[in-house]
Amino acid sequence: MNRSGDDFIFRDRYRTKLWALLILSGVVLGTLLLNVTMGFWGATLTEQVEQYHRLLQGQMEPSVGLFLRICFYRLGIVLILTACIRLTGNYYIFYPTIFLMSLSFGYTLSLLSFRYGLRGILCMLAYLCPQYLIYIPLLIIILREISSQMDRAFSPTFRRSVVIFVIIMGGCALESYVNPVILKIILKNFF
Repeated sequence: MNRSGDDFIFRDRYRTKLWALLILSGVVLGTLLLNVTMGFWGATLTEQVEQYHRLLQGQMEPSVGLFLRICFYRLGIVLILTACIRLTGNYYIFYPTIFLMSLSFGYTLSLLSFRYGLRGILCMLAYLCPQYLIYIPLLIIILREISSQMDRAFSPTFRRSVVIFVIIMGGCALESYVNPVILKIILKNFF
């Protein structure tokens, strides 16, 4: 293999480890953030749990309105990221985005675990299933693609963007019509 191929493989492995470290550190810092804020805002944290519970209750009935609301949030994030990538010409915007997503996940998981114990973890898993069986592989594929193109200028391809949006719409459909059924079962039997 030539030298440039070796450099590419090294950079790809380095970036994969960097993404993993970024996600892990976000989850850990989210957990630490919750533990630090518990001393200051104990009553506020109880209200946050209640807000999360109301959010889950609001997503218990499959409907077109729920589908549109979820599409607005999910596709809105994708549109903002796409616009940032096209304006800046590179993919570095994904680093803080992935970090903030993992920080939020760690904080929410810790909050639910603090309030409900193991049932909180079950509630979080129910909230993520089955749509994250689509979102997580899509995110991994996107991050792998990004890692290979980090050092090059962004070349927009319409077909790739359409595929990503269609897959996200499929995840939104699962989140709107299948996830409420799972949430009902979990909340009815464990809470």
